[in-house]
Amino acid sequence: MKISVNKMPRKDIILGLIFIVVLYITLPYFGIDSFSVVLALISIVEWGTKYILPWIVLYWGVRLIKRLESK
Repeated sequence: MKISVNKMPRKDIILGLIFIVVLYITLPYFGIDSFSVVLALISIVEWGTKYILPWIVLYWGVRLIKRLESK
């Protein structure tokens, strides 16, 4: 079974947008402010890029240096 590369991203983007719109519409019915959810997501992304991403880059940088030195 071969998956077409051109059709998958469009489908994923459309499903993601539909999910976001449905959440944006339904969250106020449960008493949750949509703006606070957006702020929480932004802060999670900011925290991940500030604290987790540098360690990942450092890990792969050390692996690259070790591989280059072993040659």
